[in-house]
Amino acid sequence: MTTGMDKHGRHAIIDIGSNSIRLVVFGGDPRAPLVLYDDKVSAALGRGVVASGRLDKRSVALALKTLARFAALLRLVPLDRVHVVATAAVRDAENGAQFLTQVRALGLPAELLSGEDEARASAWGVIETHPGAVGFAADLGGGSLELARIGDDAVHECASFKLGVMPVASIRAAGRGLLRKALRDML
Repeated sequence: MTTGMDKHGRHAIIDIGSNSIRLVVFGGDPRAPLVLYDDKVSAALGRGVVASGRLDKRSVALALKTLARFAALLRLVPLDRVHVVATAAVRDAENGAQFLTQVRALGLPAELLSGEDEARASAWGVIETHPGAVGFAADLGGGSLELARIGDDAVHECASFKLGVMPVASIRAAGRGLLRKALRDML
């Protein structure tokens, strides 16, 4: 007997975001995957990037400890594919490349997504779960806001803005009217 799990295999994704690091192991039909394991740790990598332009040491230490645990868990499970992505905090940090080298040393094949790639990935997630969707897909994270136009079961124009929760809070804290100016400048 063949099950949907056998047909489609097992996959894992690790999302290294500005606020959290998440591991999801799933199988089955890609349009309705069966989540087998889901774990998330708030490492707040983006906090240091907003304050100093660098990933701070405490956030990096927590992130690497979490990723080492995730790597150990993944070695215990037969998987067809492991996909590891890093987003805005790592992309924008002066020491982001150094951090990615440390992640890869754990045996995790980390890929740094551009802002447009991040927008595209979010948009495909919307299309996979909502076939026929038309409009804009928006992904608001800790470090950035991604927008993608979707329609005809395809992703069209994509854009990324440094308007995540952490940068917006920092801009607003600097004074009245500065967020409006930053928005005008970015658009």
